[in-house]
Amino acid sequence: MQRSLNRFRDSGEPVDLVELAQQLLAAETAIDPALARRIVGLALDRAPQSLPDRLNPADLRPDAEIELADRPIAAADFVVVDLETTGLDVNGASVLEIGAVRVSQLRIVDRFETLLRPPGKLPRAIVALTGISDAMVAEAPTERRALRSFARWLDRTPTAPFVAHNASFDHRFVSRALDSCGLPPYRGAVLCTRKLARRLIPELGRYNLDHLCAHFGVSNRARHRALGDADATARALLDLLEIAQSRFEIGNLGELIDFQRRPPAKRKRRPGPNAPAKR
Repeated sequence: MQRSLNRFRDSGEPVDLVELAQQLLAAETAIDPALARRIVGLALDRAPQSLPDRLNPADLRPDAEIELADRPIAAADFVVVDLETTGLDVNGASVLEIGAVRVSQLRIVDRFETLLRPPGKLPRAIVALTGISDAMVAEAPTERRALRSFARWLDRTPTAPFVAHNASFDHRFVSRALDSCGLPPYRGAVLCTRKLARRLIPELGRYNLDHLCAHFGVSNRARHRALGDADATARALLDLLEIAQSRFEIGNLGELIDFQRRPPAKRKRRPGPNAPAKR
């Protein structure tokens, strides 16, 4: 669906709402206009009734992106989030620790950190990876209490983009946790430092957090702890934003979000030792 939306937006041409819904579903038959409106509304995370019958490229954005599109990067807020979880499956694992850093006007201005009491004993692999033990979380707040506190922290900058390294993972877990606690979803646009790095520094080759931090000279004294990784990601983000502005002339959040959606540049392979010499 996202690829279809990107294709229509990048074409620069208006598109009929029903036609767009058919493309999103890869439907071969006509779709009822009322249903089409609901489908496109869900895809864009917008109220269906707010959508015109014919959409311009600028309309093909979620409300959060429309609101922020013209905001200069130098004046923007970002919330950089990292989670430790009891597993990788969003439907079977739970959030174990939340770390978050607020960036405002290209400076780190605030931090948030909490452990969460899991529903059962921690898997041995998670204890070995994070160093978080059952004893450490025995008196930690419950998921509901911790998420309410985190939601209040997020509400201080309610439209700031949600940033993480491999952001889809953290965003899915946060969305599921907020929903399970009866809290409203966070509506900010999503930015991924891994995706941005692949497009901004294609020559890097490896884009895990350790490699990205090493490239920028960012130290991480608490690897695989949520606040340590969030803080390292935030500092890497600041370096990425500097490259985006100076090297690619990206000035506002709308341009940055669009840039993240571009296909990454192909990295040129170095010739092997047995490769024929160029004539």
